[in-house]
Amino acid sequence: MQFVLLGALLIIMRSTSCLEARGNNYEVLQPNVVVVEVNLADPSPMVQVPLQCQESHEHEEIIWRNDDVPLLQRGNEINITVEEMLGGNYTCHDSMGSFLNYTLVLIRKSSRKILTGSQYTGYIKCSTQNYNGSFQCAWNWRPRRTGEVVFVKAERHSQVSAITCSLSTNQLSISCLDQSYCPYSEELDQIFVNVGVRYLYRLEEYSLTFFINEIVKPDRVRITRIDTRRIQLEYPDTWSIPHSYFPLAFQVMELPRRGDCSCESQQTEKINTIQDRQWNVRKGYVVCARAQDALCNSTWSDWSLYIFRKQRLQCRKRGYGLSAPVCSLQTCFSMAVGRWLAPGPQP
Repeated sequence: MQFVLLGALLIIMRSTSCLEARGNNYEVLQPNVVVVEVNLADPSPMVQVPLQCQESHEHEEIIWRNDDVPLLQRGNEINITVEEMLGGNYTCHDSMGSFLNYTLVLIRKSSRKILTGSQYTGYIKCSTQNYNGSFQCAWNWRPRRTGEVVFVKAERHSQVSAITCSLSTNQLSISCLDQSYCPYSEELDQIFVNVGVRYLYRLEEYSLTFFINEIVKPDRVRITRIDTRRIQLEYPDTWSIPHSYFPLAFQVMELPRRGDCSCESQQTEKINTIQDRQWNVRKGYVVCARAQDALCNSTWSDWSLYIFRKQRLQCRKRGYGLSAPVCSLQTCFSMAVGRWLAPGPQP
């Protein structure tokens, strides 16, 4: 029997109802969900777990099933043996077979991870575009292991937490807001994010701690033209204000116009770090720019590419669309030749 767990999967806090206390090898993660700790180093790993159907059926004959397979044990309370990585969805029914309740038994130990990543690169990536107290965290399922998010928890360690989170519909990210965050005071306490995911009946927990200023990554820089040779770098619209209190440092990279104009190109002489927002562009070059919080060694924004109008017109004449981020004359010429050689519509 299949059950939709947690409805729309609202972000929840851990509950200790049903089984009141945590046992030696298991705990109640939330109502109707029990997590079993399995020691795989044991030659014969198994854990005894008590299950209860409902208090209101204390003296009735209760039938139990595990994934629709009938169990020999009867009664409102039974003990099951969980072996190795074998969890299950245990359901209880009345003597007529009508469904009454369920308990999902998950296993916590597994050497094969559900999410992509490693202990060195991490499994969850968090970032924010500014200092307004919001942040996003994302992850990816390992191939052939599409799982399900069981719970998400985000809080400060030593103060009353006012962080709310929402889970994306594809269950690959969360968006959170710290409603008590003040961008004008020093951040004294880290944020702790804990995500529990399951694949079949295996449960894994992933956690991450950070300060907001450690995960700040500005949006792309806007580049505007002043005159025929000068440009100005503009703060992203999403960046915190006032800019005098939240200054950005900029990096500018010039690339030869006749080469590969991708901002990821290695054909640049050097990358210039500047505070001044204006830049004189050398003739025959295009410009890439990015920004970083000037007061913290946080992540740089993605590169923004600027191509002067004359160069864009050359691309249009050669049939190269402006929607593409790379503009090299060789590519424009190749595409123009390809369009010229392509057969026209048949009469």
